[in-house]
Amino acid sequence: MWLGVGAMLFTGFLLSPYQVRKLGPEGYGIWVLSFSLVEYCLFLDLGFRSATVKYVAHFWALRDPDNVNAILNTALLYAGVISAPLFVVIVLASNSIHKFFHISPELTPTFRLLIVLISLSWCLGFVFNTFNAALEAVQRFDLSNKVNVVTTVIRSSGIAILLWLGYGLVGIGVLVVISQCIGYVLNVVSFRRIFPELKLAPRYASVKTLREMGKFGIHTFVLNMSTLFLNQSPPLVIGHFLPTAFVGFYSLPNRLIQYTGGAVSGIGAVVNANAAELQARGEMRALSQLAIFTNRYSLALFMPLAIVFSFFGHDLFKLWVPSAVQYAAPILPVLTIGYLIAVAGQFSSGMLLLGLGRHQWFARGQFIEAVISLGALIYVTPRYGILGAAYVIAACMIVNRGLFVPWLLSRELGLSFAAFMFSIYARPTLIAIPVAALAIWLRMAVQTSSWLKLFTVSGLIALAYFIPAFFLCLAEHHRLLLRGWVVARFSGLQSSPQSS
Repeated sequence: MWLGVGAMLFTGFLLSPYQVRKLGPEGYGIWVLSFSLVEYCLFLDLGFRSATVKYVAHFWALRDPDNVNAILNTALLYAGVISAPLFVVIVLASNSIHKFFHISPELTPTFRLLIVLISLSWCLGFVFNTFNAALEAVQRFDLSNKVNVVTTVIRSSGIAILLWLGYGLVGIGVLVVISQCIGYVLNVVSFRRIFPELKLAPRYASVKTLREMGKFGIHTFVLNMSTLFLNQSPPLVIGHFLPTAFVGFYSLPNRLIQYTGGAVSGIGAVVNANAAELQARGEMRALSQLAIFTNRYSLALFMPLAIVFSFFGHDLFKLWVPSAVQYAAPILPVLTIGYLIAVAGQFSSGMLLLGLGRHQWFARGQFIEAVISLGALIYVTPRYGILGAAYVIAACMIVNRGLFVPWLLSRELGLSFAAFMFSIYARPTLIAIPVAALAIWLRMAVQTSSWLKLFTVSGLIALAYFIPAFFLCLAEHHRLLLRGWVVARFSGLQSSPQSS
């Protein structure tokens, strides 16, 4: 997992400013806008990916290969039937969709072609990402992350090379399709290696399995659709009311948070599959500790970054993407606080509800958040710009995902809501208070005008946080496990030269 997170962070952090410089603010805004627009096709998933994770994990735990094959073939057949006509519709619609946005005439043909290319990649992924879901279900994150690293490196390095050679949006769009196809093939090969009983043929799919998956997935469909609107509505609303360049200005801090917070979503994926497996085995008592520890550890992992982003965000953007500092830097701390409370602190809660199949009200809460945030964005964005949009997104996510979702989970697990929240937030927050004070002092004492100074200050903040967090946030048995892992790794590094 950490290798995948590192690859995303490294390539994304280096690539984004280079894309802005080579494509220009409007070109980069079109790049972001195209992906945001195509992602709306996700609503046709109807929750089948989450159903694949749920039922493959369940039947894998029960050692039932026949039903694993039934689930995979049904999911593949459904995705194939949906994706082919969907691509045709997108190709036809691409001729007029540009009228909704503020795109200059010279870039309009490029925007149309880019939509088609990204849609092709998405439709192929709709089918073949079934195997990525299967790897997640059997908790082979080592394999799925290796595939993710390979595709990320190919895509990112390829984009950088093509931009250096003078290719534009269409060239890098073609590369995205190629790199994603490589990832799809690797996912299939990886899953076949660990599941040699895999059989692919329409006869293994069934209407009964389709109904069962659809019954589980209908609530996940509402959840996915709502999450989609939450993630992609800001770029589309901004692109409609403001010049396209502002889509990129909003996207840069948002992506920075997502890149650096990638470990949180990785932990959430583990929790989803773990919850399904524990439920299948009837080990319900372990779920409460799973919910508390994963949320607390995710919050503690992200906390030093949140402190750095909040107090040094302006200096970071001056070094990272100077052309965007005026507009992007002010929204970084706003989005960071929302992400810290609602995602880092509670992402695992939502994944646990999904893994338990008790996500009905979780989905409804996401839907209400999506509707309210979309309405607020339409009102706020033309009046207060992207900073106002950031406040809307942060406030809505805190109310729903930061408060309502943990209340749902605490009720499901039979825990006191106040005690549940206290067990997650109290220790990481208490440690953060003196570290935030240290950050304020460093902000006044050190001029972080170079990457070396900024990384040094960030390293001091991380050390000041993680050292007490190791003793106060981690449970004793988890500290022992971590120590044992570090000792084993260090011993292996020490012994390898001697053995050679």
